[in-house]
Parts: sequence; C-alpha cells; structure tokens
Amino acid sequence: MPVLHPALPLRALSLSIFALALSAGAQAGGLDLPTITAAHQGTANANGAEASDPSVIYYNPAGLARMKGGLQISQGFSALFLRGKAEANVAETRHGAGTDQTSGQGDSVADDNPGPAGSFWPKVLGAGGAFVSLPINDTITAGIGVFAPGGGNLNYKSDWAGKYQIDSIAIELININPSIGIRFDDMHSVGFGVSVIGGHIRQKSAIDVPGVVPYLLRGAIESGTLDVLTLDPTGGVLQTVFDTACNGALSGIGPVSSLCGTVLDTLGGQLAASDASGSAQVEMYGYGLGYNLGYMFAPTDRTRFGIAYRSESKVKLRGDIEWDLSNIRGSALTNLLIDTPLVSGQNLEDYLRENLRPDTTAKSDLIIPARTSVNVFHQLTDKIDILADFTFIETSAVDKIRVQFLDQTDPNGNPIKQGDAGIDTKWRDSFKVSVGGNYHWDDQLTLRSGFQFDKTPIPSAEFRHPGAPDSDRFMYAIGANYKVNRKLSIDAAYSVTFLEDSLSNYTERCRTLTRDDENGNYDPDGESCTANGGKYQGRFFDTSIQVLSLQLNQKF
Repeated sequence: MPVLHPALPLRALSLSIFALALSAGAQAGGLDLPTITAAHQGTANANGAEASDPSVIYYNPAGLARMKGGLQISQGFSALFLRGKAEANVAETRHGAGTDQTSGQGDSVADDNPGPAGSFWPKVLGAGGAFVSLPINDTITAGIGVFAPGGGNLNYKSDWAGKYQIDSIAIELININPSIGIRFDDMHSVGFGVSVIGGHIRQKSAIDVPGVVPYLLRGAIESGTLDVLTLDPTGGVLQTVFDTACNGALSGIGPVSSLCGTVLDTLGGQLAASDASGSAQVEMYGYGLGYNLGYMFAPTDRTRFGIAYRSESKVKLRGDIEWDLSNIRGSALTNLLIDTPLVSGQNLEDYLRENLRPDTTAKSDLIIPARTSVNVFHQLTDKIDILADFTFIETSAVDKIRVQFLDQTDPNGNPIKQGDAGIDTKWRDSFKVSVGGNYHWDDQLTLRSGFQFDKTPIPSAEFRHPGAPDSDRFMYAIGANYKVNRKLSIDAAYSVTFLEDSLSNYTERCRTLTRDDENGNYDPDGESCTANGGKYQGRFFDTSIQVLSLQLNQKF
C-alpha cells in the first residue's frame, strides 16, 4: 500500500473545511453556533484557559504562547442535527396592514387556510474550521484561524401562518483571524489578532397583496400618475371634484380626508384578484473587520486564568431585492381603474413593477456583538482538571435590524421610494456560563464533559420575531481526546442543546409605507418603510440542536 505524503490529505481536508465554514448555520445565542471545535465542545466551551491546541485563537489569543514544539494544525468538522416546532395562533395572527391603515394590523390569516409551519430548521447542517500555530522564537508565536463565528438558517413551509413575517432566512459568516501570542515568562502572556469577516444573507417573505394594493393605489393617485375615475360620464367634472377634495384644497379637512381614504381603500381592495399572491427576496454579501485581545496568567504549573475580548464587528452588506409579482393579477375592476397602462399593453404586474415595486439595490449592516470572557483552568489532581468560563455578550448593540432599499424612478422619471425594511429587536445584553472537566484515563485517552447555560438576548414575546425564535439554552456535552502518537491526536465530541419553549407576540410596526411610532400607534408622518405590517402570535417548542464533531490535531 503506497504511503501518502502527510501534506496531501491535510491540504485537501483544509479546503473542505474552508468550504464548510461558509455554510455554517444554527440560530443560538443570537447568531452563535454551539461549537467552534470538538476540543472545546467536549467541555461545553469551558476550556478557554486550557490552551491545548491552536483553536485557542478563537477563545484567547494569549494561549498561542503555549503552543510549543513547531508547527501545529487543528481542523475540525461538525454535523448539526436540528429540530424545532412552531405553532401559530391563527385567530390572532394578522397578515398585513388591512384596508384601513389607521384601524389596526389587518385581518386574521384564518381565511388563508394556512398550513403547518413544519420544522423551522433544516434537519442537518455542516460547520467546520481550521487553526494553525507556528512559534517564531521563544517569545512569539503566530497563528491563524478560519472558522464560522455564527450564522442562522430557518426554513418554514411557504404556506404557513407566519409567511408574511418570514418564509426563510439564511445567515452565513466566515472569519479569517490571524493572531499573535507573546510570552513574557512562565506566568504571563498576551495575544492579539485581527478579523476579516465575510457575510451572506438571503431572506424571503410573502407579500400581503390585499393589504398592500390599496396603499400602492393611493400613492399612485396622490402622485398624479393615475386617474381614479377613468370612465367619467360628466366629461371630467367628477375627476376634478375628486382631485380637489382628496388631493387639493379640501384634503386637509378631517371628514373629507376620511371619506377620501375610505373611497381609495374600497377601490384598492378590489384592484387585485382574490387569489393574488407574491413574495420578496433579499440577498446580500459583504465584509467587516474586528480585533481580539487576550491575557493569560499562570501562577502555578497547575492553574491558569484568562481574560479575552473580541470586538464588535459591523458587516456591511450590499445586494438586491427581487419582487416576485408573477401571480399578482388584476380583477374585473382593474379595467375601470387603470386605463392607460392597460391600453399600452401592460397588466397589473407590469404596472406595479414599473411604478411602485421595482427591483432595486439593498444595503444593510449586520452587527456581530462584542464579547468579554473570563476563564480558569485548574489541574485538581494528576487525573482530573476542572474548567470554567463566563462570557458577557453586548447584544444590546443589536437594537434593530434594517435593510435600506435604494430609490428608483418610474418610466416618467418620477422617484419611487420604497423605504427600509427590518425588525425591531430591542435585544438586551446576554451571557454564557460554562463549567467542565477533563479525566485523564491514561497517557493516551482524556475524557471530557461540560454544561453551559446561555441567556437569550430577547427581552419578551413582543420582540420574538419568527425569523429569530431564540430563547434560553441549556447545553450538555461529552467528548474525548485520543493521542495516536506524539505527532497526532484526535478529538471527538457530542452535545445537545435544548431551547426553552417560548412565545411570540410580534407586531410589525411598518404598515406598507409608514412606520408606526414607538408605542405602536399609526404615525402618518413616520419614516417611510416597506413591509406587510401585521402580527405573529404563536409559540416555539421541542427545539434542540445535537452536534457531532471530530477534530484532527497535528504537530510537525
């Protein structure tokens, strides 16, 4: 049997890990993954101060100074098995702004005969990472890590009750993190690194056609691009009266304005066919920068303390929004309301696309919150190590998520403003607490176990959007390290994370064109926006993430 050069399989595996890092995703801890590598997963992420292999770059770059003896490479793969159920309160879930923007958040989705949500996570996802350390001299050790710092992937069934809030979303991140560790003596070391983070987001949701069309019609009339009384037997007198009352001198009078609104809403509600439907998809790519710092103190050979900081990173994303209007068809009344577009051969889809909902450029900033970790490693006996970690995460920086849509122009050169879209998160700061232990069975085998509690940043059901159904998490983990020889060891780990059952009572403040005020009251002068409005009420339950991981550690 031929012997392969060790660099050949290593190089091939590294390429596969790099690709897998791009596809990571599991919604936990806001955007956190349950694991970075198997060595840390086995203790439920409690061993940041252990510094047993180059993956310490993620937890504390000061640990690089402990990587002695030449080039070391650690690379791993994780398979995530996800399960989650959602149940909507159909009677209380609203599909949009409704036919009167001042009256509430639309009608119940019960008339849509929604199907079940299905399992809202993909069944299996892959993640991975690779880490390298290389001593430069007795004092300085350089390293680099390529890993997925977080992500999210939700995929509901397209006909479920919450489709107007979310159909599917995928968030994929990769971090390239060159770092350096400096050892002052046997007790003190520091480390620092920089992060280049690449990101990709793809999100899709349904369009509430019955709720949207009245306001699109209103905007077209008020901008002068559409006459409302096309068939006017009075030779234009009725049109003049309508324009004067609704767009002219009388439009500021309360009762007149209310009557005009009722007329527009009634006409608009009949504009589209009753079974008309559509969707919108946003896809964006971008990058961001950050840094990480660390300090490690070893008062004895058996004890180490570590403190580390990973900065906030803002991933600047840019892409497109694509409107799928192919199933938006006009009703019999459309011929009476839209004359010129139909004469020129247009249909309702073409009219909406050219005048009101064109595809356009989308921009957003994805914030990866800063975090500070304090950890400890203590060799209790020759057989037993105890480990602990506390990580504070500044998730309050994610106060809201906004996607900006750039203005376009209609065929006559008039601006088409679509406003921004997004969700109000109001996240609070969160934290993780991990405890774990190692048991050295013999010189070759080390057994690991650990527990982690992860506090959700979501403050209440009112801010639990079905696109981010996070809750408090409890992680139980076991693992093992086996030394094949002096140059090669293998880590394996299994963990299960349970998410607490949780409720959602999320109301979308953006009602098609205008955002409500902070109290949820309709604000006619509010900022422009693009969304369905509406409300989701329901619960998420039986949610868990099981992870199987393998890690290869090599020394050269």
